Amino acid sequence: MKFIEEFIKALFPDYSIEYSTENIQELKASLKATQFQNVDKEFLESKFNFLQERDSIHISVTFGESDPVIFNSSKIDFDGFIRALEQESLHLDGEVISIAITINKAVKDSSCTIYDFKCFVSTFNGYEVSQFFQIFSKLFELGQFIRFKIFGLKKAFYSSSICFEPLSEYTLIQEKSKRKENFEYFKSQCHFSNVEHFCLVPSDFKFIVKDDDQSELNELMNRYANLISIIFLFDITSIIGNSIEFKINGYKSIKGTSDVAILHLQEFDEYYNIFEWVYNGGNLTDKIGLSRNIVSLHFRTAGELYLTGNPFQSVKSSFKVYEKQNIKQYIEIRNKISDQLLDFNNRANKIVETFASGFQKSTLALISFYLSAIVIRVLSKGDFVNIFSLDATILSLAFLSGSIIYYWVSRWEIKEQRVRFVNSYENLKKRYTDLLEPDDIKKILNNDTEFQQDLNFIDKKRKAYSRMWLTVVLLLASSTIFLFITYNLTQLSDTLIFKIIFGNACNCE
Repeated sequence: MKFIEEFIKALFPDYSIEYSTENIQELKASLKATQFQNVDKEFLESKFNFLQERDSIHISVTFGESDPVIFNSSKIDFDGFIRALEQESLHLDGEVISIAITINKAVKDSSCTIYDFKCFVSTFNGYEVSQFFQIFSKLFELGQFIRFKIFGLKKAFYSSSICFEPLSEYTLIQEKSKRKENFEYFKSQCHFSNVEHFCLVPSDFKFIVKDDDQSELNELMNRYANLISIIFLFDITSIIGNSIEFKINGYKSIKGTSDVAILHLQEFDEYYNIFEWVYNGGNLTDKIGLSRNIVSLHFRTAGELYLTGNPFQSVKSSFKVYEKQNIKQYIEIRNKISDQLLDFNNRANKIVETFASGFQKSTLALISFYLSAIVIRVLSKGDFVNIFSLDATILSLAFLSGSIIYYWVSRWEIKEQRVRFVNSYENLKKRYTDLLEPDDIKKILNNDTEFQQDLNFIDKKRKAYSRMWLTVVLLLASSTIFLFITYNLTQLSDTLIFKIIFGNACNCE
């Protein structure tokens, strides 16, 4: 307790420490002494230079069985404290002086003072795992980075989210922590029964810069980095006291119980290496599944956490093989999609060919009919005059009407085929969303460029053949009616229909 030594020694030169403990919230110490020496106010006040502004101190001094003398930082009175001690010391006759010190600490701006670093580390070493988790989880609820300001520390050392630094320093950490992101990944992939009061990640306790002289702290931090790595990798974990129950489902399904105290050993660092690789980019589900497979084959004894060989290297090697297989599958999928795109191109051509075939058949039938009418007229009359009699005209118009009906049916059919074409293409994209990323699908399909070209081709050809179809029908119909009117207008007035319609009109007049 060097931070308060000068202050206490000024009053009690032969003091000794009986008990001390320090955690995040407070420091408590119990001291014993047999001597008291008087000091002036200015000297004692000069030694009271250790208490940080955010904290408070309470000192209780008891001479034998008498009432305690109290000093409290909330109402500092050095004169009163010294006088009270002098008064009590007058009755001191070989009795023991008991000194109780309590410093209540506050966490401000995610910073906390550590007055006795050795005592602090020793206290946390004695905590059960669940208690340790709860204390640090509450700290991280206040912020994503914690600073411990330590009395007497010469140089800073830190992890990605916890820094131990001298009182007068402010250490800048360059490495960016992915605490929240990794913790959300963990909750989606693993089951930890104590997760309600838990918000830690392994990198919180893995030193980036460490002090080799702090061996006890290094072991403590390494133990929890490895323990939380196991929690982040295994399927099911649970903390009971200072033991971890676990289950991992890989090539082998293994469960067991292990003592947490052993996890500071270097051989358990493999778990942290695997965690860092799994949670640092790439497909988490694939990587954690592969890691479980490999780890389950490297247990020294089933039911224990000791590993044999070099599982981390095995995991990386296996993933390279896995990636090569995936690349092969990816190329196969790309080729399959390319083949299907070619099929869509062929389907677009067939849709247009069907409509064009209808136009060609209709036009050929009409031309054949008109050529037959001309040939019959030439053979029977020997000239080209009055080819379209009333009967021939009606029959021609009937043929042309049939062609128009056939045109509308063909047009309806090509529209329906186009709708099916679009739906099939959309279904193709949806079918591969489970295997490929949406952006990758867009890239393979060239942002639907070829699909849009096929649709434009269908629409362009439909419009072109529609114009030609209607033009042919209109041309033949107008020619037929013109020729009929030219040679048969008088014959039309003698027909029964004409007489019925126009005869009634004349009678009405």
